[in-house]
Amino acid sequence: MNYLSIDVGTTNCKCQLFSDRGEILEENAAEYGFYVENGDTYVDVAAIRSHVRGMISAVARRHTVDSICISSFGESFVLLSEQDEVLFRPMLYTDPRGEEEARAIARRFSEERLFASTGTLPHSMYSLSKLLWIKKHAPNAFEKADKLMLLCDYIGYLLTGERVIDYSLASRTGAFDIRALQFDRELLSAFSVPVSLFSRPMPAGSVVGKVKAQTCGELGLPETCKVILGSHDQICSALGAGALEEGDAVDGMGTVECITTLFRTLPNAPVMGKQGYVCVPYAVKGLYCTYLFNYSCGLLVRWFRRTLLHDYKGEERSFFDYIEKRMKDQPSRVLALPYFAGAATPYADINATGAFLHLTAQTEDAEIYRAILEACAMEMKLNTQTIRSYGIEIKRATATGGGANSEKWLQIKAEIQEIPFRTLRSSEGGLCGCAMLQAVAMGTADNLSEAAATFVRYAKLYEPRGGSRYAQHYEKYKKLYRLIKEID
Repeated sequence: MNYLSIDVGTTNCKCQLFSDRGEILEENAAEYGFYVENGDTYVDVAAIRSHVRGMISAVARRHTVDSICISSFGESFVLLSEQDEVLFRPMLYTDPRGEEEARAIARRFSEERLFASTGTLPHSMYSLSKLLWIKKHAPNAFEKADKLMLLCDYIGYLLTGERVIDYSLASRTGAFDIRALQFDRELLSAFSVPVSLFSRPMPAGSVVGKVKAQTCGELGLPETCKVILGSHDQICSALGAGALEEGDAVDGMGTVECITTLFRTLPNAPVMGKQGYVCVPYAVKGLYCTYLFNYSCGLLVRWFRRTLLHDYKGEERSFFDYIEKRMKDQPSRVLALPYFAGAATPYADINATGAFLHLTAQTEDAEIYRAILEACAMEMKLNTQTIRSYGIEIKRATATGGGANSEKWLQIKAEIQEIPFRTLRSSEGGLCGCAMLQAVAMGTADNLSEAAATFVRYAKLYEPRGGSRYAQHYEKYKKLYRLIKEID
């Protein structure tokens, strides 16, 4: 059997076709822009529809496709009429519309009540806040609304005619009860939002249905082709990295760094939500995950490379060959605070700023670069120690994203965070996660652990060295945010 995995992002979508032996038979990617209307920016849902259909058709011309699974970003939703007319395009999660509505939710329900139910606290990014904004500012669209779907269940609906959403994406609406695994009727009723707007929640890996016969004909798919329920992109990436047990974590080292870590017992502490952490049902029954963020991971490296060093590489093949060859194998004397795009978890302070300390006339570029790598690692150690107070422990991590290509950075992270790090054969872990869900649903694997043995291929392992050379550095690092904040 062949499994087609599709990841839908805000400005690009990717696909890979896997055989049931774990081979990658074909891959493709497409980029698209945003849709701008009256000065507001939206996700271009028409471009997404077109590119997804194009990808499926292109793969189906060369291979048999037995099933399709989709992962997508969260929060943004398509609002449809009964006739499937798009009534309101998906707003980006960064769109400030919904801020007042989030405050209204917070006034109506206590933090304890909301965090215990939804695993989140009200914020303008969540679907519910933006839906309430539409209700107030575009009442005609709200009154005509028959369906509200995030991108994953929307594409699934277009293919099968069935409306099904997995638990993790449902939780990104801010209106899903993560304990009862259903939409929070009391919360929605308080704001006169019908539960029927939302898709039916089911576990990731469920069979959504067969692709519609007409659609099969249009795209060249066999009429037996099924759609298997995908999940939030973070969840699929974690699955594709082999995260299946409590204590497993996946470190996405992209422009923004995000660690997804698994745990079994739900904390009941709204202060966790105030620090920016969420509780999300995972794709493995009985497990949950939370997200640890640093907004300035690859962003800070790119700033240093392009803005300060202007991509200088000396006689080497690339900037990274130049800078890492000159980097000494000892902690930098420079101490950095990596808040160049604000502070994410645990401070949740978008106005925080970064800093470099202990610079001298003898400080070299490679030492500043190493300080950046160390600061990002210490920021994530700060996060892991913070969530430990909620009973969440990280035992091991798999690194993905562009930062995972740096062996020296991964060794620094293993040493500072005092856990082993490993890498994958492919940076597209989310597509591998979708393939694992399909293998179980289609019967070629008995469970996700068996699927992982087939599809998850590890590359290298980085172990922490005995003893911590960074103990004093880290103690200083923990004080930096407050000190800089005082004089900011």
